[in-house]
Amino acid sequence: MALTAEWRIFGEFDVVLVLDEDGIVREAMTAGPVILNDFLTTMSGLHSWRGDHAIEGEKRRPEPWGALVISRAESGEIIDMDPERFWTGVHIWFRSRGVDYDTPIPV
Repeated sequence: MALTAEWRIFGEFDVVLVLDEDGIVREAMTAGPVILNDFLTTMSGLHSWRGDHAIEGEKRRPEPWGALVISRAESGEIIDMDPERFWTGVHIWFRSRGVDYDTPIPV
């Protein structure tokens, strides 16, 4: 099964979603430096990411989770991206802390 992942702005926090090939949300997790680092670089944890948000009703679709920042295929290919939201997010999550999104983060 081919998966995709999306970074979305959801109210007061950001989320990373894992979607199946039909575009149905399978996992929804609060975004943070570790998950965003993996999402923006290797996506090595895509199959092991486990959400911390309930997925029910309309939340089975990605749109109710907020504005799209970037979506990527399992291969790493960028599917869609809002450049302004992306660079704003990179600044908030990484550069404001003196690192960049591809800086290795100890787990």
